[in-house]
Amino acid sequence: MGFNDKLVAASRKNKSLLSIGLDPDPNLMLFGEIFSFNKSIIDATKNLVCAYKPNLAFYEAEGISGLNALNETIQYIKEVAPNIPIIGDAKRGDIDSTNGFYAKAMFEYWDFDAITINAFSGLKSIEPFTEDPNKSILIWCRASNLGAEDLQDVYVSDLKNKIPYFQLIAELANQANRNNNVGVVVGANSPTQLSIVRSICPEMPILIPGVGAQGGDAKASIEAGLDITNHNIIINSSRGIIYAPKTLKTFHDDITNATNDLNSLINMSLKQLGRAWD
Repeated sequence: MGFNDKLVAASRKNKSLLSIGLDPDPNLMLFGEIFSFNKSIIDATKNLVCAYKPNLAFYEAEGISGLNALNETIQYIKEVAPNIPIIGDAKRGDIDSTNGFYAKAMFEYWDFDAITINAFSGLKSIEPFTEDPNKSILIWCRASNLGAEDLQDVYVSDLKNKIPYFQLIAELANQANRNNNVGVVVGANSPTQLSIVRSICPEMPILIPGVGAQGGDAKASIEAGLDITNHNIIINSSRGIIYAPKTLKTFHDDITNATNDLNSLINMSLKQLGRAWD
């Protein structure tokens, strides 16, 4: 089963558009061993989410021990929640020959269902990532960080007119979607841009980071990003959920409650928009 089908099935089964970012920061974790930390989060949320999204930077920063923890985390998700897709938040991107090796690492070695990529090197260069129709890419289109507008909202010229750079990326993503395995990433604090991207990329999955700690508006993002057929949005929260617990004793319940709270907000928004789960 490819990423798109796996995502839709997981979303419907768990009635959830929520992805949890497994981003272990030793300075914020209540206990120090990364895999044990992730395992506790997965155990508390595996019936409440549509995806997990480990950001590779957090693991690479810890060297070999961090990469081993990432491997253990991936294997554990596949064991206890095999129907939940795993998004490798890697933001890889280079010329096409290098991207072939990035694709091999991300899809064959780590066996992610989807990865985030940077497509700055152009449409031709990302082809190695899209060869396998069962593996998907999510192209970084409009970031959630302050300062993203410095580059991503700058107007550039295509053959017809001037458009913002993020819009050009969305159009290129749509062109690249020949195997129905391309999506985009748009931050939750950019609902206007998100609405434009959705109009350019109908039926494509959109990963929406930035809800919670980065101040993104979940309701506005849902309204701007919903697809007309499937929901096809992935609302990601990292710090707002994984660092919600204040004590080890209440860790499991605090994670579950924080996840349920955000799910409730998302599902209430869906209901108000007439898109509640069947």
